[in-house]
This record gives sequence, C-alpha cells and structure tokens, in this order.
Amino acid sequence: MLITGASSGIGAELARNFAKEGAKLALVARSVKELEAVAAECLKLGSSRAEVFNCDITDNAQTNTAMKAAVASFGRFDVVILNAGRSQGCYFDEIKDVEQIDYMLELNANGPIKILHHLLPSVPKASSSRIVLISSISGLIGVPYRTIYCSSKFALSGFVNALRIEFNDRYGDAAPRVTLINFPEVGGTKLNSNRMNMGAERPPAQFDTSGILSVEEACVGAMTAVAGGVREWGHPAKISVLLPLYRLIPSIIDNIILKTVKKTHYRS
Repeated sequence: MLITGASSGIGAELARNFAKEGAKLALVARSVKELEAVAAECLKLGSSRAEVFNCDITDNAQTNTAMKAAVASFGRFDVVILNAGRSQGCYFDEIKDVEQIDYMLELNANGPIKILHHLLPSVPKASSSRIVLISSISGLIGVPYRTIYCSSKFALSGFVNALRIEFNDRYGDAAPRVTLINFPEVGGTKLNSNRMNMGAERPPAQFDTSGILSVEEACVGAMTAVAGGVREWGHPAKISVLLPLYRLIPSIIDNIILKTVKKTHYRS
C-alpha cells in the first residue's frame, strides 16, 4: 500500500489504521522527520513493513525518483491512496502571487495524477485493488475563499470518473476499484491551519473546527469506503441534496453556500 501526504493529518491517520491491519506501507511526503515518526508508529501498531519515500509531488524529478524507488522496493501496490494537498483562504480578486496558483494546481491535481501514472503498472488489475483519491466537497460544489482549490478538486472528480470508465472498458470485472472521497471540513489537519494566502494582503480565512468531523472519525469511515470499493464517499447528505437543486435554483443555492461559509469562517 502507498499513501501520499502521510506525514500528518488524514494521511498519517490512515497509515496508522492500516498498520493495525498489518499492512505493508510505503509512506510518501516532503517532511522526512515527521514521515519517519509516522513509520515508526505504524511498525509498533502492527505494520509488517513501513518505508519512507521523501518526495515533493510538485517536482517531477523527485516524483520520478521516489516512485521508481517505491516500485523497486515493494514490487506491487494493491492499494494506492492519493491524499497530499493544500487549501486556500482568500477571494480570487485578492490573489497577488500567480505562482501559488500554479503550485496549488500542481500539488492538488497534477501531482496525484502523475503519481498514479507512475504506479499504475504496479497495481494488480483485479477487483480487489483499490485506487483512492482524497478530495473535498469543494470538488462537488463551488465554495467562496477556495476558487483555485475548487478548480483542483473539480479536476480530480473529472479524472476519477473518466478513469473508472476506462478501467471498466479495459478490464471488465477485473477492473481496480476507484474511490473518490469528498470530505467536508475535518478537524485536526494542516489543511485548515496551513491554507495558502496566494499573496493576499490579509491572512487566509480560517474555519471554525469546533464540533466538526475529527480526523479519527473521518478515517474510520474512509477505511470502510476503501474496503467496499465504493465510487464516492464522505460528503454530508445535505450536499447530495444541494447538487441536483443547483440546476433548478442556482442563485438560491449560491446564497445558501455564502451564508454558511460566512458563519463558519473567520478572518483577522
């Protein structure tokens, strides 16, 4: 099994959960020190093997080197979880640093796609194989403060849906199961506390994490979704209600989203 963004938050918690099941883990992230700590913890929890692969997935050379090393070491990956990413906290017209736009799109969209491109030959073509992309409700519905983040997550949704069709055509009943996990806000991760400011003059908007889904709760549910190989999982029921209504009453839905964000976000 390979997990990106495994040094903290959802990636690290998923690694710990799978370690308890005895999984062999290839852990990928930029922070070697944090990644090594997670790997050591996983070994104590029951993982039979936990190796660290230092990689900034926005860097093609690093990605190529790290993935070649991972494949050479493990040989095959029955489960690939693409989790690495960052969020945003400003309006589009506040953005001053366009390089941060490039970085976010590279990290959140291009990065996972290229990682999978490297690994796919090593994923067994069987219905027991799992390819999991950790996305967000921001990949299903537009959200203020997150224009570029939404763009990156909408891109993942399109990629996953197209990939699933191709797999079914090419491999039929033996197609690897592809799961898109659209989390709402999750407490205890760096995604909220480390939002990119895109060069805006004001600090990024922060989310009030009190009373929301914890990273532990989120990952328990995600484990079940991965095991079942479901198409999509994670977003609240209210999002499933809003999506079809968008076609009927888009302006009203826009106002509901804006009011909700205003209540749950704050900026100094």
